[in-house]
Amino acid sequence: MKKIVLMMLVAMVPFMTMAQKRSKKNKNAKIEKIEVSNSSVEYMVVKGVEYPANSKRINSNEERLSRENEGMGEEELLDIQRNMRQNLKSIFIITLDFGKESTKESRELIDQSIHYSSMAEAANAAAERGWEFVSANVVPNNGNTTHYYYMKRNK
Repeated sequence: MKKIVLMMLVAMVPFMTMAQKRSKKNKNAKIEKIEVSNSSVEYMVVKGVEYPANSKRINSNEERLSRENEGMGEEELLDIQRNMRQNLKSIFIITLDFGKESTKESRELIDQSIHYSSMAEAANAAAERGWEFVSANVVPNNGNTTHYYYMKRNK
């Protein structure tokens, strides 16, 4: 019995060592290089998150204004209220997405996007550089609104 167990152990050792043998890594393995797309069109997404002006502040200022100027004409009061509403614009945070490619022009547009105060201003700046408006989406979030403008241009 001892001889049979010993022979089985001796016979099993080579099989166990083969199962744990590591394969040699090929040093000449091919590395795939990703080439730049040869498409004739490039796309850009302009994303603007709109934070609305404080509507409570507008209403309280209008109530105060109507109490203070009860003798004022209706047209004059409406003009003042319109000016107040125009001065309290929504706050936009605008970002531009060009994909993976980063060019000098795209970096300049991204740097300028900090100063844009509306989506129209961002779209006009892109149009000056040859971008064409394709489509838009507006997504309401918790008190905010996110605008997506899709732009394209021919290379």
